[in-house]
Amino acid sequence: MTLGLKDLYYAVCTESEGAETYGEPKKMAEAMEADLSVKTETADLYADDALSESVKEFTNGTLKLGIKDLTPETLAEVLGQLVDENKVVWAGGDDEPPFLAIGFRAAKTGGRYRYIWLLKCKFEVPGEKYKTKGEKIEFQTPEITATFYKRKKDAKWKADFVGTEKDKPATTWFTTVPEPAPKMTEV
Repeated sequence: MTLGLKDLYYAVCTESEGAETYGEPKKMAEAMEADLSVKTETADLYADDALSESVKEFTNGTLKLGIKDLTPETLAEVLGQLVDENKVVWAGGDDEPPFLAIGFRAAKTGGRYRYIWLLKCKFEVPGEKYKTKGEKIEFQTPEITATFYKRKKDAKWKADFVGTEKDKPATTWFTTVPEPAPKMTEV
């Protein structure tokens, strides 16, 4: 159970020789909603008239973000667009959004948070909605959607931690994209 959502960050993901590395995380926007859905692929093998093997693997997922707003510079960076000296964002047919890591946290009871990093995401150009003012004030806030994938170097797609702000992983969660500790165990 979570009680909120805040601290939405992104870091540019670059790949060299089959290994992903990350730039310094930057604040993306004020977060309002994050909806993650995961896709898996299942293969069943039958032998001797019975199920002999069954494999289920992560293929990709979708992240839909409801945010307060994006600055022109952030929008351009996450969509692979250009910003001129007047801070005008120029979208073109040959724009190529970079891969990004997306991180955030959600409050839990007892002073704890659930910390998340999706390790390899690519955003789609968002739709836009405008509405005239009427008798009631209605905010028009953007939604932006990304597909997330597993990394090439180790097939990891998410880092997920629950703890307090003083726990070791939390102290650097938004300053560097986490990597697996040298010693990992199965739960």
